[in-house]
Amino acid sequence: MRLKRNVRLLESTVRRALARPLLSSQCNRRRFASSSAAYPEQIAVLGGGISGLASAHFVAKEFPNSNITVFESAKEAGGWLRSRRTAVPGGDVVFEYGPRTLRPGLSSVATIADLQLQDNVLFTKSTSPAAKNRYIYYPDRLNRMPSGGIEYLNTLKLLQSGVFDGALNIIAEPWKPRRPSNLTDESIGSFISRRMDRRIAQNLLSALMHGIYAGDIWQLSARTLLPMLWQLEGQFNSVIGGMLQINMNDQRSDMLVPIHPYDLESFKAMSEEIEANQEWGQNFIEGLAGCSTFAFKDGLQQLSRRLQDTLEKNKQVEIRMESRVQSYKMAEGNPQQVQVITGEGASQASQNFDLVISTLPNKTLTPYVTVMTVNLYYPNPNLIPVSGFGYLIPQSVPFEQNPERALGVIFDSDAVHGQDSVDGTKITVMLGGHWWNGWQGYPDEDEGAELAKSVIHRHLGIADEPAACHVNLHHDCIPQYTVGYEDRLKLYAEELQLNFRGKVRVVGNQYNGVGVNDCVKAAWNLARELRGDGWKSRSCGLDRVLDTRPWTVEPVMKTTVAHRLGQKDV
Repeated sequence: MRLKRNVRLLESTVRRALARPLLSSQCNRRRFASSSAAYPEQIAVLGGGISGLASAHFVAKEFPNSNITVFESAKEAGGWLRSRRTAVPGGDVVFEYGPRTLRPGLSSVATIADLQLQDNVLFTKSTSPAAKNRYIYYPDRLNRMPSGGIEYLNTLKLLQSGVFDGALNIIAEPWKPRRPSNLTDESIGSFISRRMDRRIAQNLLSALMHGIYAGDIWQLSARTLLPMLWQLEGQFNSVIGGMLQINMNDQRSDMLVPIHPYDLESFKAMSEEIEANQEWGQNFIEGLAGCSTFAFKDGLQQLSRRLQDTLEKNKQVEIRMESRVQSYKMAEGNPQQVQVITGEGASQASQNFDLVISTLPNKTLTPYVTVMTVNLYYPNPNLIPVSGFGYLIPQSVPFEQNPERALGVIFDSDAVHGQDSVDGTKITVMLGGHWWNGWQGYPDEDEGAELAKSVIHRHLGIADEPAACHVNLHHDCIPQYTVGYEDRLKLYAEELQLNFRGKVRVVGNQYNGVGVNDCVKAAWNLARELRGDGWKSRSCGLDRVLDTRPWTVEPVMKTTVAHRLGQKDV
């Protein structure tokens, strides 16, 4: 059986990836530190979230003889991946405190197969209501977003609601003034307002950014989060005009898109390696072929738990829980090692390592937002008036329609099927994010529960009392790639290279994208680029931001998962 007959859905993976930054951690092989060792004997991984666990997993494969120590400050590894099976009347349900579904990204899919988790995956078909029905709440009602095809009645409703006000101005985008030559970055809100229409930014873009970053469109960086659009305007003075030019001037049949050479090389290398080494299994492939998203039977934390279990079975790996890293620095008297300091007071300890992989946050690089998630379960399975994945709330919604400062609501009982042993309605309300910036305190559990119930009462008409309710406050959980981020990241990369000469590599959601797929992909790339003598290079894992090569154009089909794996037998 050929993959090309079964993974057409994966062809959209790179299309989505091109819309956001791919700051994958790869090494610069042109400069190497002097060392006669064949491999790093002692490796430290700072942080046991998904980035740290995945990095340790992939690095252990590259260097099977290295001793790897993972330091995690909490009692439980996995970072923001938190899944809890909760008893309810008649059975139990899975509550997700953090992310709950994944898109079929290449590195994550391959990792699942590598960990032999295929039988635990639950697929949401691309034809399901959860895949096709996604809503924006504006100004006082749910509006279903287009999902392909011509839907005259829904289009009329959208136009009447005002959520698409300003959309016709997109036609005039090629004739908008070019950006000032001295403008090196701006907010995504400013960019879309300038190139298209402010109402598009306020109504549509802000809703999307609430769902991904819980962030403010007037603070987030256009250069970082809309890199392809930024590049098109910079080169052609127009986004739409640029796309037309690069496609009209080329005879290739597939649509061309701009892509940085670094990102293209990374994707090709990854897909070729998987093609040579990975067997996924027919059922898994067929499930991926028809899915929009996927989850796990016991929740997304099953992925981090399996990573942790696999590492703990490896005699070369040690995971130290409740071991907070205070700092790290070059070891005194030993320019080939880094000293890692953990603990406080009498319990403080230090250890030297040949290589350090850090997932720890750098608060000078990005601010963070705090998000509260409230999981609600109701025995009545028919409470939600619509079917779909859920809805997002844009910044333009009047205060009286969102005084709770909610970001969005997920219809978990529609989004994922197969986790729960009992029917009912399962909902997650997301609160806070940038709305809570500057707050000295946050709602407690009782207040959070009341806020969530107030939101769904007003928006969905649900007045029932939940049979189960879990409230979770995630302090500083999502980094904000604010205006000027890329310049700050470049300075930080240069500083790391100067101070640590390749002995410290960084990876994680502060550098590589905030999604689980982004983190796994970055960890994969980092480990692969340490291969051979790569660990001796002076890289810090942020070579993408230091790569000044001009962007190129590439047919979309040649950068897709299906194209790279299309001839592989299962």
